[in-house]
Amino acid sequence: MIIDKKENTTMEITEQIKIAFTILNYNQGLIQFADGKANALLLINSIFIASMAPFIELASKGLSKIGILLQIIFFVFSILSILTSIGVITTRKVPALERENKGNLIFFGEIIQTNNPDGYIHEFNSLDAKKFQNTLLTNIFVISKIAASKYAIYNIAQLATLISCILWIINLVFVICLK
Repeated sequence: MIIDKKENTTMEITEQIKIAFTILNYNQGLIQFADGKANALLLINSIFIASMAPFIELASKGLSKIGILLQIIFFVFSILSILTSIGVITTRKVPALERENKGNLIFFGEIIQTNNPDGYIHEFNSLDAKKFQNTLLTNIFVISKIAASKYAIYNIAQLATLISCILWIINLVFVICLK
């Protein structure tokens, strides 16, 4: 129950549910933002790797061991960034939570378990507001855990991309200095 301490009143359950949906949407937005940023890292690393073709050609013509080592380290960090970026995008693991009501009627997976629109309408209309609110709050917690997982993986991808960018620049300078 949300209490307005200033007015010393409790908030109606419908208002609490509206606030809960706002929180749910905010956290879902964070997940979409992380996915978008991970896609950008994929693009950046793909461009870095694609632009390395001339460097690889030089390596085949007898680049020094230092140059080859720089290229190998670059590729390792680029691939690490790509794999962790994909990890961000594919992270959908839901923490195991024990709930009284498995069918929460909020997410698509549970909605389609009602088998048809009439079944969903019936289930939705027969829900108790407090039970619906608790289900919604549980879903907010789950979405928040997913967001936390995505951002933890994203931080690794971002660092790997930064390192691959620095190594890409070093490779570029190294090849230019050899010419």
